[in-house]
Amino acid sequence: MIDIHFHCLPGIDDGPRTWEEAVALCRAAEADGVDTIIATPHVLRDPWLNEDQRVRDQLILELNTRLGGHPAILPGCEYYFSSDAVELWQRGLDGPLTGLNRSSCLLIEFPPAHIPKSAEAVFHELSLIGVTPVIAHPERNAVIADDPGRLTRLIEIGAMAQVTAGSIVGRFGRRVQSACDELFERGLVRFIASDAHSVEGRPPELAAATRLVRQKWPSLSEPSIFEQPDPVRPGEG
Repeated sequence: MIDIHFHCLPGIDDGPRTWEEAVALCRAAEADGVDTIIATPHVLRDPWLNEDQRVRDQLILELNTRLGGHPAILPGCEYYFSSDAVELWQRGLDGPLTGLNRSSCLLIEFPPAHIPKSAEAVFHELSLIGVTPVIAHPERNAVIADDPGRLTRLIEIGAMAQVTAGSIVGRFGRRVQSACDELFERGLVRFIASDAHSVEGRPPELAAATRLVRQKWPSLSEPSIFEQPDPVRPGEG
């Protein structure tokens, strides 16, 4: 499996604090059946700004070295939505935003209690320049939980939705789990990812979540729901 939302770079956000914790977290993911992880540290979310891609790339290089390339760690970020997303993206390697495995898919996080008024317009502008917003854990957004139609509209504009494995298995409570179920019922989910932060508190659990989804919605058990295209491996591009 490929985990597209994972906090494994040490000391730069609310993920692991040390190299030892980072390695243990990635090993836990590997034991769960993951062979590729996209590192998605928080970007432009106070207090975790992490604006320099070069710093993040150096951490990825070091983590791959410590892991021996298994699982493979690839670049990405979890961008905290702002209205200047297009400008930030167009700065390229000089800007803070990194697409998932340097693709045109950008993982975007909304505030938990609302959807910014500019979201639809910004998502439309991103689509015009070939960028696909991947909305992180929409089931944990209060507005979408109350009105899944808001997510439908964003997907119509060109976004994709990524739900969290922990939400599927009930780690965040029954309300979030019910919201997650509703998104599956409506066919709005494109990706499952762990959003792992720590072995103890926010562990990787893609295998359990995938099994549960396949039990509840057998018709959704197509590979495209659970897999990403083959990634660029470290050193290949």
